[in-house]
Amino acid sequence: MFVREKKAGPHTYLCIIESYRDKGKVKQRTIANLGRYDHILKSGKLDALFKNFAKFSEKLAVLSAHREDKILRCWAKEWGTQLVFRRLWEEKGLGRIISGLQNQTKIEYDLELVLFAAVLHRLCEPGSNLQASRWIDRVYDPDRTPIRYHHFIRAMEHASGMKDKIEEELFFRKRDLFTKLDLVFFDTTSIYFEGEEPEGLAEYGHSKDNRPGSKQMIVGIVMTWEGEPLCCEFWPGNMSDIQSLKAIVKRIKSRFSIERVILVCDRGMVSRENVNLLEKEKFGYILGVRLRRVKRIRGKVLSRGGRYKEVADNLRVKEVELGGERYIICLNPEEEKRDREMREQLVLHLESKLSVSPSNLIGNSGYKKYLTLKKGSVILDKKEVGDDSRFDGKFILTTNTDLDSGEIATTYKNLLQVEQAFRGLKDILATRPIYHQTAENTKGHVFCSYLALMLVIELRRRLKEKGEVPSWPEIIRDLRALQAIKIELDGKSFLLRSDFEGVAHRCFMAAGVKLPPVITQM
Repeated sequence: MFVREKKAGPHTYLCIIESYRDKGKVKQRTIANLGRYDHILKSGKLDALFKNFAKFSEKLAVLSAHREDKILRCWAKEWGTQLVFRRLWEEKGLGRIISGLQNQTKIEYDLELVLFAAVLHRLCEPGSNLQASRWIDRVYDPDRTPIRYHHFIRAMEHASGMKDKIEEELFFRKRDLFTKLDLVFFDTTSIYFEGEEPEGLAEYGHSKDNRPGSKQMIVGIVMTWEGEPLCCEFWPGNMSDIQSLKAIVKRIKSRFSIERVILVCDRGMVSRENVNLLEKEKFGYILGVRLRRVKRIRGKVLSRGGRYKEVADNLRVKEVELGGERYIICLNPEEEKRDREMREQLVLHLESKLSVSPSNLIGNSGYKKYLTLKKGSVILDKKEVGDDSRFDGKFILTTNTDLDSGEIATTYKNLLQVEQAFRGLKDILATRPIYHQTAENTKGHVFCSYLALMLVIELRRRLKEKGEVPSWPEIIRDLRALQAIKIELDGKSFLLRSDFEGVAHRCFMAAGVKLPPVITQM
């Protein structure tokens, strides 16, 4: 039954309508006329009428009492993240994989349950294992057995030992879905330690966190062409990029039975030593090249003539061969326009400043590349301004593959997925700094962040397929706002689901999670 408005001349009437079946067809009939809508509204009888109806429905009575603060509220716990990420966890096969591996051991506690709790903690409130043990009790899951601090500590060690098997099981479960297994994206980062560092893993090295005084570890992440995380690897903090490159390629080949591997790496990986190693080991590569810092690129590659061909939206390429090496010059017209406009604005600003106080500009690092000293005066270097325009909207790649130049350019653009993954690993999931004192627990800690990252990437992929691109802060805020509330009324206990906020409902739809009922008797 439902209430419907009916028009009769200038007036609107409210009626109670009932749906019924007649010979297999759905029909409707009026079972009560409530009167003219404006008269009912003015008299205030409508609210009283539906409040009276609520007396005959236990659920409506509970909701009404809850809104009027006439009930005993026992607790409220987070619910949205548990429902959405548990579904993604199960659909990835992580639950079955971890439980299967545990069955081969003598582990007595529920390792799969604890690892999921650790991953959920990374997604919601990244912190220590002690914080996780306190936080997890504020998350609603009627099937979860109690998880204590020592469970998290032991789970990190076990996760480290199972890491390779979990990654390989995940890969071989989906192998047929990957279309380009020879193309993988690779990047590394450093994560620093606080307090007592784990022996054999914490070392001084080049810090990408700008923490040269702290010992660190190196984390490498590999992703497939489709943007699926393939594996993560850990090395001591003094491991160089060239050593990690060599180690990761050999590991990928042996672990995942991929005969040919084409590495796609950003400009930070490019050095003559790295390129020589890749050539010697017969590894394929697509590498970004530094435009301004490499003299032969700046002077010879960019100066070569030739016509660009369009290979994708806002992406044009032309190919140059120099000294037996293959270079792909890539141009983004939108970026080119943006770079030109920003430089023109900067030049106008400089010219106005030079006429007032030129000496104050010398120490400004953002200005000095366009300035020069001439006869004791600071002037605008127009030649430098002109030279700089050659870089507008461009990036250059070098490769030893026989792939088409357009495919090479679009492949490299996908490296952004790896860079976004690292931002998620370090910033969104707050992996750094690390306080564990053993290498195995440290690896387990980072691996849980990696598993959390997999779930983030999967949810975002599904949202994007539905035309949704909310930010991570929006997603996690709105999912955490969905609560399970236990209330008591007249000696009975009920579970009340709070309202959906923001993008939470869309996340449920994307993950394929059935919406919980508003109220359920416990």
